[in-house]
Amino acid sequence: MTFVHLRMLTEAADRLSGWIVPLLAQDAALAQGAAEADPAAQGPGSLLEFLASPLNLILISAILFMFLVARPQQKKRQEQEKAQAELKKNDRVVTHSGIHGVVVQTQDGLVTLRIDENSGARMTVNRDAIASITPSDSKE
Repeated sequence: MTFVHLRMLTEAADRLSGWIVPLLAQDAALAQGAAEADPAAQGPGSLLEFLASPLNLILISAILFMFLVARPQQKKRQEQEKAQAELKKNDRVVTHSGIHGVVVQTQDGLVTLRIDENSGARMTVNRDAIASITPSDSKE
């Protein structure tokens, strides 16, 4: 990283702190003023007050992202890893590159596929290259 990049990053951080710090101070002052004016306001605020803070919106967005995007992807990846680990002889598979074949042999991290029924042509691929397992009863 060059000096120019470092200077640009420092200036960007200064600009951000220039509007975040006053905003936080303003929120704190408003909350303190409301608490002094109305003793009943010391309890939990309304949902609108909670959502008015940009930091709370960022937190809620991160949580929603985790549950709507990250978790389903993680589950799908775990299911695919489980299927790859359970590969056995005569399973019909499709590789990530779109090659269809039948599993002939599995070794440590390698799978040998028969890709042509007539000539018996075989190809060895990494186990991670298997994208999906197709039902054995379907002819392709």
